Amino acid sequence: MKQTESKALNFFKRNAVYLILAFCILAIGLSVTLVLVHRNNEAQQLENPLDQEDPSDNTDLPSGPEEPDDPVDVPGTEEPDEPVIDVIEFIMPVENATEIAGYSESMVFNSTLGRFSAHTAIDFFAAEGTPVYAVEDGTVESVTNGILEGVTVIIDHGDGLKTVYNSLADPEEVSVGQKVARGDKIGEVSVTNRQEYKDGAHLHFEVTENGETIDPGKYLVFEEK
Repeated sequence: MKQTESKALNFFKRNAVYLILAFCILAIGLSVTLVLVHRNNEAQQLENPLDQEDPSDNTDLPSGPEEPDDPVDVPGTEEPDEPVIDVIEFIMPVENATEIAGYSESMVFNSTLGRFSAHTAIDFFAAEGTPVYAVEDGTVESVTNGILEGVTVIIDHGDGLKTVYNSLADPEEVSVGQKVARGDKIGEVSVTNRQEYKDGAHLHFEVTENGETIDPGKYLVFEEK
């Protein structure tokens, strides 16, 4: 027994250096292996951080967006109201006209002048002396008495809108600069328009917008008879 132990001891003594080197190499290899395994686990955790957690545990996960409370009206943020557009409707400048000749940009025959021309007005036929009324509130812009046109009153209603009353009797009802209200009498039907005197007594009524003559029917509402 002692001889066997002596042989083993001698073996270790002779090979101690090699045994120590082998042990060191084994220890280094084991250490490297542990380091690589640890790094690999860390890499997997970085790539899939949620894989290491219990999927049923959602306490740390962000919840969905909370539903907003009822909106609070902040002064000055209300939507502006839609603009209100006033629709103008003229009254009739002559009541109970016996006949009405319409507006026409096409050529129509003028029996007084004996030729065709556009008729950019509406004629209201009535007996001489029949009252003529302002169709809307406004200011008298001019009162004239031309050789051919006869007595003419122009009323400015603002915003570029004007009305023209032609073939009136002598202008005794209104004066330039006078304020008139809708329905005020501004003159009387006559035959002073010498370009249409053969048509008989009537009011020659025109409407202009921004200096352009338009169809008065845009603003007049004709009653059906």
